Amino acid sequence: MRYLSVCSGIEAASVAWKDLEWECAALSEIEKFPRDLLKHHYPDYPLHGDFTTIGKDDYGKCDVLVGGT
Repeated sequence: MRYLSVCSGIEAASVAWKDLEWECAALSEIEKFPRDLLKHHYPDYPLHGDFTTIGKDDYGKCDVLVGGT
């Protein structure tokens, strides 16, 4: 399964789903502190800013969209 996380915050979904071995297509967060934390903990994940600007082909096919609004 591939998922896209929007309004990621400090990224609870990736922590919760770690044992499932799902693939994170990308994270999306606009606030500075959570972005810095995401860059530190998930340097290999693409980090998008405003999720409303994500195009349908930006990160490939995703099975799950998770959001922490």
